[in-house]
Amino acid sequence: MLYTENRETEVRLLKKLWQAEPVLCPKCGAAELTHLHKKAKKSNNDWKCPACGEIYRTINMLMALPDD
Repeated sequence: MLYTENRETEVRLLKKLWQAEPVLCPKCGAAELTHLHKKAKKSNNDWKCPACGEIYRTINMLMALPDD
């Protein structure tokens, strides 16, 4: 499942998340994504939208990217 309209924008989204750049939620657009594990700060792989609650697991997103 892609959170954006195509592979290229999904890859850009992943890169921004991994570089810890501010990203608006692709689902609702109402808030910037935050680390899912705020207290642990062990990983920048999981993000959550504080507005709609959508969870973005970047490893799963990477695995779901179409080949073309």
